Amino acid sequence: MGRLRAAGPQVLIRMHMSKSSRIHFAVAGLGWPGRMHSAAVLGARGAVLHAVVDANADRLKEFMSEFPVKIGHTDYDAALADPKIDAVILCLPNFLHFPASMGALRAGKHVLCEKPPTLTAREMRRLKLEAESRGLIYAFGRQMRFGGRMMAARKLVRAGKLGDVYYARTSWLRKRGIPIGMGGWFLDRKRAGGGALIDIGIHALDNAWYLMGSPRPVAVSGRVFQKFDGLVPGNVHNDVDDCGFAFIRFEGGQVLSLETTWAANLPETMAEGWNGSADCVLFGSKASLQYQPLRLFEGDGEHVRVREVIAGKTDEFQLQLKDLMRAIRTGNAPVSNATHALWLMQMLDAVYQSSQTGREVRIRTLG
Repeated sequence: MGRLRAAGPQVLIRMHMSKSSRIHFAVAGLGWPGRMHSAAVLGARGAVLHAVVDANADRLKEFMSEFPVKIGHTDYDAALADPKIDAVILCLPNFLHFPASMGALRAGKHVLCEKPPTLTAREMRRLKLEAESRGLIYAFGRQMRFGGRMMAARKLVRAGKLGDVYYARTSWLRKRGIPIGMGGWFLDRKRAGGGALIDIGIHALDNAWYLMGSPRPVAVSGRVFQKFDGLVPGNVHNDVDDCGFAFIRFEGGQVLSLETTWAANLPETMAEGWNGSADCVLFGSKASLQYQPLRLFEGDGEHVRVREVIAGKTDEFQLQLKDLMRAIRTGNAPVSNATHALWLMQMLDAVYQSSQTGREVRIRTLG
């Protein structure tokens, strides 16, 4: 990626853009996520894919032969120095999320960063304060919030179909899905921030938490384990969790339980395919809601009716980009905003801390 600096030139706070202004984007990191985000930019009215960045010169050349973009950099700082770039989309390894985001903000660019937002909540708080002080938009990548199933489920919850939602159970389970490739950084805590919990657990957690209305977390009990190190080649450094479990309490009394595994002794029916199976169930006083498949369990006296819910298909990356562009133009918070990013990182930090101490962790308000 070239040299990354957390610090950068001091710039004036950027004014919000008019609705007619085109927004110029740079995409950093040209793996699969970078390709998906780039395609979304190219397909969005009012968006321009101005430049792309990748430390691998061959991958950069290959990308530019396939996508209509004229400016390519192997040095991230060179891209940040371009005054035409309004926003950056970061699709980098976890340990680069904080310095790359901070560098962009300090260069006066809006940011969309893939998950996890940072390695720790303290890092995320610094990004949140930096963006606020400069009048810039920070968003983190959570394409699932813009999926047809999620949008249909959220509509039912917000319409009051479930009544009082008091509990959620959520999971993302793989039976044999430890990510050994990608240069080994997924299994290195210093570079990844954690293992299964921070990688796919963040998706499972956010699926349920977002449907619950994203209440403020107040306390967490949890435990992470490494039980399948034997599936990792002996020459690969591995000091992260391959499974994690948590119980989270929220302001207002709602609670949530989380299960996530890269590896577990489960049948295919419970952890389908290499990527596994994700699901959550929201328990409500009027009805409960299952996310996958999307079904409503409605109470009627002593009986419960099962109703299948039809959800349309959406272009998740496209809708997420449009939401970011709306935020940039209006100054209003994006759907996946800095506050949500901070609270998510506080919950993940608390699971790891609880696992180390064997005690419930109270979450202190950071913002």
